[in-house]
Amino acid sequence: MMHPATYIDQLDPSIFPFIQYADYPDRYPTHTVQAFPASFYEEMRTASAGLFRVFCKAAEVLQRAPNDFARAMDMPREILPYLHTVNAFHLPTWLSRFDFVLDEAQQLHMVEINADTPCFVIESFYANGVAAAYNGRRDPNAGAEAQLRGFLTEVHNRLSSPLADLGRRALTRRPFVFSAFDDYPEDLGTTLYLMRLMQEGVPHGDIRFLSFYDLAIDAHGIPLDDNAYASALYRLHPMEILVDERTEDDAPLGTMFLDLYRAGSFAMMNPPEAILLQNKSFMALVYALACTGQLLTPEECALVERYLTPSYFEDDFDALRDGTYIRKEIWGREGKNVRLVEKRGGREEMVYERQPDSPEEIICRASKKAMYQDFVRQPCFTHTVDSGSLTGCLTLSCFMLFGAPSAVGARFSPEEIAGTEAFFVPLVIA
Repeated sequence: MMHPATYIDQLDPSIFPFIQYADYPDRYPTHTVQAFPASFYEEMRTASAGLFRVFCKAAEVLQRAPNDFARAMDMPREILPYLHTVNAFHLPTWLSRFDFVLDEAQQLHMVEINADTPCFVIESFYANGVAAAYNGRRDPNAGAEAQLRGFLTEVHNRLSSPLADLGRRALTRRPFVFSAFDDYPEDLGTTLYLMRLMQEGVPHGDIRFLSFYDLAIDAHGIPLDDNAYASALYRLHPMEILVDERTEDDAPLGTMFLDLYRAGSFAMMNPPEAILLQNKSFMALVYALACTGQLLTPEECALVERYLTPSYFEDDFDALRDGTYIRKEIWGREGKNVRLVEKRGGREEMVYERQPDSPEEIICRASKKAMYQDFVRQPCFTHTVDSGSLTGCLTLSCFMLFGAPSAVGARFSPEEIAGTEAFFVPLVIA
């Protein structure tokens, strides 16, 4: 099919290999861009940085709490022994993404965090700039790719710099391995993009890709083809899935893998503690801490009240006022099984259940619990895709590199609850 010339034609498919999904009639990027004032992007970054500090505080609370508390939040029993291992940067997540929606007054409300395996990296750090330049607009992410390269260089230098063997007058290589399932274009593309940026930042480093299908472990760690061992692993595979995986002969692969990590055989990005923030009930914990004034400063409580969509544990739902809520499974991803519910006279009635396209292809842990958030009624936007104009809602994102806010991005969906069908829409400065 012939399409009108747009910035999409300027995107490098070797960097962005999922511009077109085979079974979708429209390409993934919208033809049009979305403009907001520079102050809007600054607000999103400031809010994300402040929330990140609050979330780190709350993670410490959860780490210090009895295991029963974590289990009540549907945290996998198998992961609990590994949540106290000190990592190189003393943060529960190093690369994360905060997601926001707008209300009808154009106010930001944070609704999700992907702290474990955030995607949408190529779109925000690379493609957004291509679109802005093509359209002669200012890019809110100017300099963000260089910031990401510097972040990855710092990660490498802390975890995988060669060690000097003075006795042999030689350097011991310490390979940094990037890994994902190589038959899923988005995961593979994201992983290779991050690997390329690290290679650019550390041109003499031993930085390589290994498919998760080929990843193995032995008594010493993660063996590689040339008899070396990985010193660090970037894994684009959810920790809540990995922890339960078993070998063909039913040995506990996930536990064996994490035992090697805890023993210091290799470092991991993101660290296992990211699962604390990935658990959707974590937002309910943060909201409860802010409401009670425990642990957080008055300024932090005000920040949470302003930006974090009111979030509640499932066990507290009966005590909530009547109204409209979003029900999310603890380990849900890509909008799978998200419900819009009405609470009336103490009874819950389902209004709508979100089922993304091809839900069977979404890899996520089965959830035993759910959490609830206030429903935010969103404004409508119109964007052009290959098949014409669509009206829908925006999900806005801000990446965090350690504690520093970085690239912003946007997805556009005809549904108020975005899923796998959402489009990438570039952001520009108004």
